[in-house]
Amino acid sequence: MFKLPGIEKILFATDLSENANLAMDYAMSLAGAYDARITVLHVLEKVPPNAEMLMATMLGYESVNEFRQKSEEELVEKIKEHIQQFCAEAAGQVAHECRIAFHEVVVEPGKAAERILHHAGSGEYDVLVMGSHGLGLLHEAFMGGTSRKILDGSTIPVLVIPMKIYSPQRHDAR
Repeated sequence: MFKLPGIEKILFATDLSENANLAMDYAMSLAGAYDARITVLHVLEKVPPNAEMLMATMLGYESVNEFRQKSEEELVEKIKEHIQQFCAEAAGQVAHECRIAFHEVVVEPGKAAERILHHAGSGEYDVLVMGSHGLGLLHEAFMGGTSRKILDGSTIPVLVIPMKIYSPQRHDAR
């Protein structure tokens, strides 16, 4: 017997890029279709300690820890603002009335693929949605792509939105 999968919790991984915005559209669409909740995850890639200390000093923070905390807080707020703006535009109403429920926004340091796979494998999520930079085979062969690592290591379904996405308007114009 055929049974449709249920989607209650969506993990949306974002690097705050333009393509991540496209991926957010898909995460929101899934959430709306399944009445699901979205957790937004942004991973802060680590910078060398000397660079972090220099940035903290230049920006007037008293310590590197204060700089890290403020950076994470500012990113969480930026992500929340983006979600509210998208929600208001998508729903055509004020953001707090948006019917799509965002469970939480998580910003944490680390390597993107490792942290995304950690959350995806936690057992809390039914699907992972993310964008792909589409940097090409040469880049992935030498550097390894985050999307490829996620696809190879994920224990839950992954929806990867490519940089050059299919547009129904272009298809209809033929």
